[in-house]
Amino acid sequence: MEQEYAILALVIIITVGTTATEMFKHYVKSKTSNLADNHSHELDALRQQNNELKQRIATLEKIVTEPEYDLKQQINSL
Repeated sequence: MEQEYAILALVIIITVGTTATEMFKHYVKSKTSNLADNHSHELDALRQQNNELKQRIATLEKIVTEPEYDLKQQINSL
């Protein structure tokens, strides 16, 4: 009789352990895929911001290198 309870307990423990392991694997997999999605969105936003900053720098360089800008600076310094 005790042997039957031991076998039943062993079957239950194995079943619960296997189920818990599979649930944990699924949790870890979904967590890593969510992190990858978040990083992808963040990377896209940073790329867009970088492109905008490059355009602003190009505009500022164009303004500063114009001969008229230098003339305005000289007049303002007087």
